[in-house]
Amino acid sequence: MTGPLEDEFGDIVGKARRGMRLELRELAEQAGIAEVDVGRLESCEEHPTREESDRLANVLSLEPKSLWNVATDGWRPQLQVPTLSGGLQVRMIPHPPMRVTMYVVGDPATGQALVLDPGARPDTIRQVVREAGWQVVAYLITHCDADHVGALADVHVAMPAPVWVHADARHLLPEVASGDVMTITDDGPLTVGPFDTRVLQTPGHARGHVSYALRDGVLVGDTIFAGSIGGTLLGPEYYAGQLAAIRAKLLTCPDDTKLLAGHGPPTTVGEEKRHNPFLAAASRL
Repeated sequence: MTGPLEDEFGDIVGKARRGMRLELRELAEQAGIAEVDVGRLESCEEHPTREESDRLANVLSLEPKSLWNVATDGWRPQLQVPTLSGGLQVRMIPHPPMRVTMYVVGDPATGQALVLDPGARPDTIRQVVREAGWQVVAYLITHCDADHVGALADVHVAMPAPVWVHADARHLLPEVASGDVMTITDDGPLTVGPFDTRVLQTPGHARGHVSYALRDGVLVGDTIFAGSIGGTLLGPEYYAGQLAAIRAKLLTCPDDTKLLAGHGPPTTVGEEKRHNPFLAAASRL
């Protein structure tokens, strides 16, 4: 089994509530639970009863059994081998203070590599690439939150290569050589070096958020986590769009497709179909 999930019960409740733009008071009234108790549950100060969990799930269009499994630590995704088909090697670089994970994907056959979302630990990123004997051929950016691009300028100076980012997030990118910034505007193929990726626009957590499908995996950034999804602060339209993108572009992949997220452990499409509280009931929104 993998390590703990990124989100606890209260995190999931809070994301669903904010995505639906419900005030705490409104959620409490609709669930028939005292507002102070809902606040404690959402802030992870208390553990819910099964009745409380089910009531909140029903109001928030979450799948009740899956939400209860999160509350009781009843499920974690199976451990994934850090490779992609065709022998691609995946190096996961966690940064615990931000609870973020960065990725370097290398092709031993050519000695070339991709760096995804270099948010922190630039020295470690450089060391991973150097020790593997790889050459960086591109930086793939899912979105421009600080914990995903904070180290980009530093590593780019040492290992210059094109930086791919969605046009809607371009203005948030840290300063790098302007000639190296390549913008994405639509879904479609993106080939860099030996890596034939497919860009999937998955906005919702952030404007201009994209995911990158690569062989039997998808580098999803903050679109989806094991047992949860990325933050929902942009409101109902973006929340609905995020769930719609997940259903249409990720859950339609084969069940054994690996989902490599920016937070929490890797998972698979099949695991999320069965266990993610947001997804079994998402069509009800």
